[in-house]
Amino acid sequence: MITHLSTGMALNNAKTPHDHQKELRDKTSEIIYLSTKLNHAKETCVNLDNERQKFREVSRKIKEKDIDPVWIYNGTCFLQTSQANSLNILEKDTKTVEEVRGQIQEVIKKDMDTFLKLHKKRNLEERGFGLKPLLKDGKLTD
Repeated sequence: MITHLSTGMALNNAKTPHDHQKELRDKTSEIIYLSTKLNHAKETCVNLDNERQKFREVSRKIKEKDIDPVWIYNGTCFLQTSQANSLNILEKDTKTVEEVRGQIQEVIKKDMDTFLKLHKKRNLEERGFGLKPLLKDGKLTD
């Protein structure tokens, strides 16, 4: 025990007892948070997949029926464009949806790994999900 000279108060350097209930509450609340976040992310992926499928379906219909000009609903108004321009717009929208879905998939992997560690199960890398692609943009990766 050390006495503080200016106030005369004693400072106790002994460790406080470990609070197992607080640790359990913290772990439980983190598990609940992660499970909610994972469920929301998976629902978002399903919605993005549905949207991507709709874009593919519309592109196929435009090509099949050889529609020109094409009317596209832009969220707030209708646009009249040529068939080629409308297919380009749909292609860009599809790429955007795929990029967002890829970002969400990375978040799901990271959070699932944390979720499994909290449950004291093997993490994703030990289960074989940490594989890296051999080729990326046509070049070998490390």
